[in-house]
Formats: sequence, C-alpha cells, structure tokens
Amino acid sequence: AGGIRAECLGNRVQFTLPSSLSEGSPLEVYAVNNAQTVFLTPHLAAQCGYTQKLDPWGNTRVSASLKSCFAEKQGDKEFKVAIQVKLYEFPKLSAKVLEASKSCSHTVASREILCETNFMEVSVRIAIPEFKEASVKGGPTVIPNLQLWNILLYTPGEKAFDRETLQGMGYNVYSSPTRLVMRSPYNMAENFVLNVDDVDMIVFKSVVLFRDRWMMAIVESTAACPTNGASVVGQMISWRFPLHLTPLMSSEVEILEVHMGIDGRRLTSEEMSSHNYGMISTKSHVVVEIPIGAPGGYYKSHAVENQYHISYTIEPMLELMWMEGQDKTTYKVLFPITTPLTPCPPHITDNTQPKQKVFEALLSYFLPDVVLLNITFGSELLTVSEVIIKGIGLQEQSFPNGTKAFALQVPFSQPYVQEKTLRPDRRTYFLPLVFGFVILPERASFSYSTVLEASSDIVRPTAGGGCSEDIFKIHVKYGSTPRSQLQIKLGQVELSDEVLQEYEHHSNETHFIITVPFLAPLVALESVQLTGVLGRIDVELYDTLNNLQVKDFSLACPFFVKMSECFSNGTIGVVVPKLESVPRLLPGELSLRDPACKPYYNEAHFAFFRFDVTTCGTTRKFVGDTMKYENVVTWKKDEPLPQTSKFHLEPEYRIYVSCVYSANSTQSMIFHSISHFKEPETDVGKGELTVSLRLSQDMVYKLFYHDGDYPVLKFLKQPLYFEVGMDNSRDSRVAVGLENCWATLTKDRESQPKWDLIVDGCPNPKGPEQTIIHPVSEDDRVDIPDHFKRFEVKEFTLREDDGSSESEDATVARRVFVHCDVVICHAENTADGRCYKQCAANQIGSSSKRVRRSSSFSEEALQHVSAGPILLI
Repeated sequence: AGGIRAECLGNRVQFTLPSSLSEGSPLEVYAVNNAQTVFLTPHLAAQCGYTQKLDPWGNTRVSASLKSCFAEKQGDKEFKVAIQVKLYEFPKLSAKVLEASKSCSHTVASREILCETNFMEVSVRIAIPEFKEASVKGGPTVIPNLQLWNILLYTPGEKAFDRETLQGMGYNVYSSPTRLVMRSPYNMAENFVLNVDDVDMIVFKSVVLFRDRWMMAIVESTAACPTNGASVVGQMISWRFPLHLTPLMSSEVEILEVHMGIDGRRLTSEEMSSHNYGMISTKSHVVVEIPIGAPGGYYKSHAVENQYHISYTIEPMLELMWMEGQDKTTYKVLFPITTPLTPCPPHITDNTQPKQKVFEALLSYFLPDVVLLNITFGSELLTVSEVIIKGIGLQEQSFPNGTKAFALQVPFSQPYVQEKTLRPDRRTYFLPLVFGFVILPERASFSYSTVLEASSDIVRPTAGGGCSEDIFKIHVKYGSTPRSQLQIKLGQVELSDEVLQEYEHHSNETHFIITVPFLAPLVALESVQLTGVLGRIDVELYDTLNNLQVKDFSLACPFFVKMSECFSNGTIGVVVPKLESVPRLLPGELSLRDPACKPYYNEAHFAFFRFDVTTCGTTRKFVGDTMKYENVVTWKKDEPLPQTSKFHLEPEYRIYVSCVYSANSTQSMIFHSISHFKEPETDVGKGELTVSLRLSQDMVYKLFYHDGDYPVLKFLKQPLYFEVGMDNSRDSRVAVGLENCWATLTKDRESQPKWDLIVDGCPNPKGPEQTIIHPVSEDDRVDIPDHFKRFEVKEFTLREDDGSSESEDATVARRVFVHCDVVICHAENTADGRCYKQCAANQIGSSSKRVRRSSSFSEEALQHVSAGPILLI
C-alpha cells in the first residue's frame, strides 16, 4: 500500500517505506493485531520483536520476528504480520494513514535463535511426554496440561521471577502448547557477557518451569549474540564469528550449514563473488570479509570539532544450522558494522582563468546527506538564495559514485573580491570564503574556510587623441584597470558623472572616448591669431586603488576658426578668450580702446564684444579701394598686480581686431518682366527638387555662411537666423513646408540628447517663445516666397526634451547641429493645410488654436537637411 514493499526473510518479515512516501515529514509506526493497534516506541519494539531503521537516503525499514508479540500465528508454520504507518504533512500536520501486511510460511526448527540489532530471541519446542494414567490399569493416554510456573534467569547467578514481573522489566515471554518464546533487549541488567574464542557474547540464559498437578517440565532457553569481532584493515572489513558457541552447544555438535547475507537477505555464492564478499571457515571461526564501499552498505557524514568526517556502515548476516542429538538449531545474527570515523577534509579545485576575471572553484567531495547552508564572503554572510540573487554563480553537481560538489563563480567585479598590487607588473585578487554546511537528519554543522587567489599581468591604461575642425577627441583604453578604479582628469577637472553630462562621450568595458570643443573650460588656450587659436588639453590618468599616476600627456592643436566677424551693416563681433599665460585675467575687465566699451557678454574664460565701426575708439584708414577699421582689446587693471619676482613680470594682454570693407563696389539686381500680350508656355520635363538649410549672418537674410565657414562661432544668448530654401527651381506651383526642426550635439540627426525647435510645423509648444517663424516676402533675392521658410532661434538655452529646468552650464562650450524635416507641396492645394500649418496666435499664421498631430507625410516624402557645427559659448 502506498509504495510500501514487504518480503519474507526466513524467520523475519521486512517492510520498506521509500523516502518518497514521507518526503521528509515525520512518520509513526504502529503494530496491528486484528482490531488492536499499538504505537511502537523504541522500548516496546525491542520487547516485542520489532526493529526500525532509517538510511541516509530517507528510506525506512521496519522488520519483525515472525514470533513477535502482535503476529498472528497458525500453528508453527503460518504467520501474518501487519503494520500501520501515519504520515504527518506540513504545515497542517494532517495525518495520512497507510496499512501493510505480509503472510509468511516458515518451518520452525527445534530451536531458533535470532540476534537482531535491538533484541535477541530464542524459540524452543516444548517436548511433553505422553503417559498412561497410573490409577487405571490399561487406562487412556494422558497429555499433561502444563502451566508456566516459574522462570529462572542466570546472571550468571540464579534468580527466580514470575511471568508478570519479568514482562514488567522489559522481557517478553510467550508460550503455547508447543513452543516457548523468550525475548530480551540487549541492555537488560540480568544479561551477562561471556568471551567465546576472543569474541564477547552477551548471553540471555533462562530455565522455565512448567507443572500440572503431579508433574513438572523444565525447558532451557538460551540466546547468545556477539558484541564485537569486527575489525578494519586498510580498505577491508573483517568479521570473526566463533563456530563453537559454548553457551548454546556442546562439543559434539555437527555444523550443517553456514550462510552469509546482507540486510537480512541470504546471498548466493554468485552474488557474493560479484560484490567481492568473502567467507572463510577455520577450525574455530567463520571469517566474513567485506570491502569498504561494497554494495549493500552506505557512507554517512559526521561533524567532529567542526571537521568533516565519514564512516561506512553495512549490516552483514550469518546463518548457522547444527544438529545436537535429534534436535536441529538455526542461528541467525544481523551484525551492523560501522568503520571508524575517517577525516575527509573538503577539496577545493581552483579553475580560475584570470583573463576571464571570474573566480571559478569546485568544492568537493560530499555525501548526499550534506547540505550547503551559507557562504561568508569576507565579513558578509549570505544564505544560498541570497548568493544567487546577488548574481554569484552557485551550482550543486552530482557524480555517479553518489558524491556531490559545489561549483562557485564569483566575478572579480564583486565587492567581496580584494585587489592588491604586490608587484608593479602584477595584480593579485583575493577572495576569502567560509562555507557553512549541515548534515541531515541530525543537523550537525561544520564549516570550511579557504582563500581564492588569482594574479594577472597589469596592462597599463593608455590614452591618446587628435584634433579636427573645432574639437579635441580624447580616447582612453583601460587595459587591466577597471573603469571604476581609474580617475580621468582633463585640464584641472576630474571627469565626474556631472561633468560628463556636458560633453559628447562614449564608453564600454574597455574604452572611453570624449569630444571636447576647443573653447571649453577644460582647454588651456596658449595664443590667439586672427586666423584662429592654439589650444592645449592636459590628460591625466590616476589609479585610485594603488595611488599611482599611470599616464600624463598633453595634446596641443591649432584651430582655424574665425574669432571675429565683420557684418555688412558696420557691426563687428569678436570672441576674446582667456589665455593660460595670463592666469589672473578677468574677461569682464577687458575693454576696447575706449575704456567704456566693455564686453557685450562674458564668462569666466572668454568675453564677447559687439560694437559699431564708428564707436569705441575704432580707427579707419583707406587702403586702395578698401576701408580698414581697427581696434584693440586690452586689459586695463583697476589695481596694479604685484610683481612675483625680479625676473617675472605679469604679461600684457592685447588683441588686435580689424575689418576691411570695399569702398567702391557694384551690386547686381535681377528682375523679371512678364508680357501681357502672350501667355507663357512650358515644356513638360522631369527633374529632382532639392532643398538646403543655411545659417544667415544677420537678421536680414542677405548673407549666409557657406560650408567652408563652419564651424561658426556663436554664443548662447545670440539669436540665430535659419532659412530653408529650394535649390534651382522656378516652378511657382510648388512650395516648401517645415515639418520638424531640432538641434543635436552630433552630426547624427537621431542622436540624443536633442532639443526641439519646430514641431509639426509650429514652434516647440514646450518653449514657443524660443523659436519665431518669420514670413518670407519677395525681394531682390527671393522671386517665389513659397520656396522659402525662415525661423529665428532667439536664445539657445539647450533645455532637455521634457521641458525641465535648464541643464547647461553657461561656461561650457557646445557644438550644435541643426536638422529639419522638409516637405515639398503643391502650392495651390491648401485644403488640408499640410503646407500651411495653423499655429497659435502669438506665432506666424492664423490665430486659431493649433492642434498637435503627427506628420501626415511618409518618410519617403520628407527631405532631411542639416547645418553645422555651430560652436556655442
């Protein structure tokens, strides 16, 4: 029932309850006899002939003598044993009841002796003679009705007991008209020890007196079971058992049979040979030899003084049969043998490959009854589940021989890994570990400590860079130094997360690249010429863990960027940077020839002047057909600076500014006249209509920057004027429409972050005051106004897309690219408003409320135009 297996084993019956039945839950075993059910405590089991054992795999074995207290007996040949098992299920502790029984046929010998692991039992046939009744000559045959009268125990002295007293002491006495059964647990005080051929035997000797009215019968019942005789030599168990059991036999007996078995089952000679069991008979002993680890036994784990030990247990059986006179005796002994505890310290196999930057270790070998509870990494104890949650690899591996191991993978990046540089060219990683184990089911605990160590060659970080257009591009290769351990400084500034938000940068596990505009505060400016600036950026790499500077270099480049602009309306704009050679310079103290002409705008590292050619002390002179206007930017200190030494004077700061204008020039105008006498005729043709985005030099959209002028230098507070125009088209039936315009920090129009300028044909609703769409009218340059769209970005505040607070630092230079999605429409088709968007009243167009909608054009219908870079400072 329920997977319980029962089998008859000679004068015993054995029930096996698989571990799957209880699944670790507690169980109780009861003896059953008809309607009687009795819970088998250890004391009652030994008294009544039951044995209960649990193996390391959780299987339970319940065995019983066929002559046990609760067995149903039919004569001396048929026996039935029944048990009941109660399983308690967590968490409700509800009981599940299973019953099992087994009927066995067994031919009983004159005397049977059974040595179980918790009791010894002797069963003796009672021989009662028949006789003629003396009072009547030739009368009938009489069989005496004997009653148990008294019991004598030899300890070895003689003591008399009645049955009730003896059973109350823990013995069991059973008698029938044909048999007497005596059973004794091993630990009874009335038993005694006798040495037989160097083997100690515990002896239970009794004489039972039966009587009726005029006669008495004496039945002797003795059991003797070994308590030692096993030894271990190397990897072999040897069990010596005496052949001449003097407490049980005389010297004239004849040994008829000797058999060996395991776990109560008799083995054939073939089975013994296949398992390498051996049995040898000498003149005085039977010697059984069993290899340690042989099938039929099992290993068990133990914890002794926090150290791991193992033992091997097996239960061999010997069966002897001998004749003494006309009486046959069968003797069966089950003798569990456990080897001495053997230290078995865990073995750690370190499979770490330093290049993989992961500690890999295998901790072996353990028996199945060992459970890993926790691991202490350094000073932090983690349970097995917490280890896995933290991303540390932990696996249990099983092997065919029944052992298991634990595989651990810990990346070097884990905070528990200690890193030290013991040699300049070597880096060593340490991982102290303490494994905590428990042994089931007794829950004895032990631990194992180790330190994993791995070393790798140090690959020093490297750095380099180059210049292009208006930027420095710095690249760093980490080598074997983790990025978190490497401090990078540009100029005097450490690259923190906050600083990096202001610059275009990319990084991965091995490299770091950053783009720095040449007018950024990280750059030291060495000199300024009319054609550009000589800038230098200093790079320093520092190993914070080992307190070591690993790289230091400087990158200097000339940047051919116009620092000044001469506008056609007679306005001059000039950017004046702070030079490294004048560290005490305050850009706000700079002025033109006229000391009252201070910077139009200034920051900590530059000043921007904007003035008319007729002001601020600007001089003019004619050179041929040109007019040359000149001024000079100087530093007029409010107080003289202290002289640092006799030979070191504070340098002067002086930058010359000039603009040259044509004195005599001719401007060309184009106009068209239409004949009213003849309608124009056109030829059908095919062509490609293209558009472009240009940045105007001023607000009148007369002069534009060309490709060779970029990067164009502007400042954040300065308005920017853009025009989208159709190239080389004279068709008045088409028009240019703006869908979306935005700014990015790179040429990639899809890059992030981005700042919306025009959304769905109208100024960005999150900042509508920042962008103005200007109408286009016909003039000397514009023939068809529908071919152009113009918009002004009043002030580049570079807000994030979500419209949150300003994210820029005004002292940081930015390279900006402007992109637009443009569509070419039919100018006469205004029904759907696709080319003529309706925006809010404070913007260009109708005063009706603007409805935000997605683009009504497919990606194929849109043209993409860009302009830049524009250097904003």
